[in-house]
Amino acid sequence: MRRNSQTTNSGGGLRFFGGMPPSPVLRGVKMAVPIMLGYAPIGAAYGLLAQQAGFGMLHALCLSVFVYAGAAQFMAVSLFAAGMGFPVIVGTTFVVNFRHVLMSASLSRFLSSWTKSERVIFGGMITDESFAIHSRNFERGDTATNAALALNTAAYLTWVIFGMIGFHMGTLIKRPEAWGLDFALPAMFIGLLLPACQNAPSVIAAIFGGAVSVTLHLAGAGNWAAFIGAIAGAAAGVCFRRPKP
Repeated sequence: MRRNSQTTNSGGGLRFFGGMPPSPVLRGVKMAVPIMLGYAPIGAAYGLLAQQAGFGMLHALCLSVFVYAGAAQFMAVSLFAAGMGFPVIVGTTFVVNFRHVLMSASLSRFLSSWTKSERVIFGGMITDESFAIHSRNFERGDTATNAALALNTAAYLTWVIFGMIGFHMGTLIKRPEAWGLDFALPAMFIGLLLPACQNAPSVIAAIFGGAVSVTLHLAGAGNWAAFIGAIAGAAAGVCFRRPKP
């Protein structure tokens, strides 16, 4: 007897687009609505900033499609605008996104009945926001494949589509400084930083990293100041969290 699709799916093949009742998919999309509402303006801001930084439309699109990580994409745009080389951009993006490996690993224990293709697609579309929802659902025993993939897909498409909308908005703005958009990228990173400063290690990391970056910039380190400051801040935060012997 086939297992109820409202709980978990098992067996061969990917069953996301065929042979299933619509209710799990609609339920997944409904759970994704809060994420979609947040991704729409931030995705548009990414697209606009990418265009202003000199990205081509295809490059901005590929970054959303294949990276799909807001903080890493904003970081890549910032480093590109600062004139950093390709290895630095790729390395920084990898470090920023490495937490996704840990998030996917923590959810994998609930997905033993999923097919390999389902797990690969699911893991490739995990974000901080969707991870929080999936963690709650999986802990309650709700591991419906179609609902989980529908949630991820709805959020993913929102990010990609609004990124392109923002990019085309950027082409209509001839003088970004007149709109204050030259400060949009620093403002975005401040907005990402402040909510993350919720405990002493994160505050120490932010202050120390910022201090190192500013000091190096004033000392003439140029584009490397921010990169070295970020590493120094992260190291300071880790050291502060280290338990005393």
